[in-house]
Amino acid sequence: MLYRTALAACLIALSAPAVAQDKDDAPSRYLPTAAVEYPGGVRSLRDVAFAELSGFRPLTLDLYLPPDGGAPRPVIVFVHGGAWVHRTARDGGTFRDFPAVLASYAARGYVVASVNYRFSGEARFPGPVQDVEMAIQWLRRRASTYNIDPARVVAWGSSAGSQIATLIGTGCDDPKIAPPAGKSLQPSPCVQGVIDWYGIIDLEGHAADLGKDDASGINASEDKYLGCVIRRTCPPGLARSASPLAYIDPHDPPFLIQHGTADDTVSPKQAQRLHDALRAAGVPSELVLYPNVSHGFAKVPEGGPDDAINHQALDKVTAWLDRYFPVAKPAAR
Repeated sequence: MLYRTALAACLIALSAPAVAQDKDDAPSRYLPTAAVEYPGGVRSLRDVAFAELSGFRPLTLDLYLPPDGGAPRPVIVFVHGGAWVHRTARDGGTFRDFPAVLASYAARGYVVASVNYRFSGEARFPGPVQDVEMAIQWLRRRASTYNIDPARVVAWGSSAGSQIATLIGTGCDDPKIAPPAGKSLQPSPCVQGVIDWYGIIDLEGHAADLGKDDASGINASEDKYLGCVIRRTCPPGLARSASPLAYIDPHDPPFLIQHGTADDTVSPKQAQRLHDALRAAGVPSELVLYPNVSHGFAKVPEGGPDDAINHQALDKVTAWLDRYFPVAKPAAR
């Protein structure tokens, strides 16, 4: 108990300051950009501020809204990759137009939110995780505004974003990664489903999975995210606390895990380890491995978009959503 208490205190100190100064339901001083129209009657509201933390830039998300009317909609919350140091809510790896991909799910009847979170140069773990949790809470508080079903929220992450999404999926109610001081735990930051695309899952074992050692520098982006100069300076247990494996229990939501077998940026062993741990706990988990596919579902060996694999991956996402989060087809316009 003493060790867990000390570790929790260390995590809180590492991510500070992260206290919101605005009221949860107060209108933001920052206005979104003009709406973008997509096929199927979808509107995208870009750069919508969901949190204003003292000392930081406003945190924003892009919303993709299906046509008005019908029953409340499930929500997909996308968390982009980029080694916790770059990229934006409109980035989906090797997809040529990822906002159009997200809009296509809104056309199917989902409310989609793609979240910008603080990078490791701005906030150490668990700060970026807390940012996405606050976005989920923000969406739930606005369920009536956006016709959201607050009981059906899916976190979908890619690469480093999958570390965030999977951690929320398994550990959202743990005080070590709960929303920051000054923010209520209500509504819940938890989700009812998780989609993991080539995610960094086990920060303790990632270097070994790639056949490297800690001195190789392979952990550099992870160490910065954890707030350590190098891994050996990290407090004991910190890397473990950033892994969804540390929180898995039988009450976790269903997972869809997709990874390329030729990924030499994040080893596919990470996906297998997560899948095995979930299944051992009795949690529904589907693992899809794509042969000879690299990080970001890129082509091997030349890199770049592999449109066929991207389509396969999206087809699997669609089938999984239809199974666990079905929606009525939007009315014809």
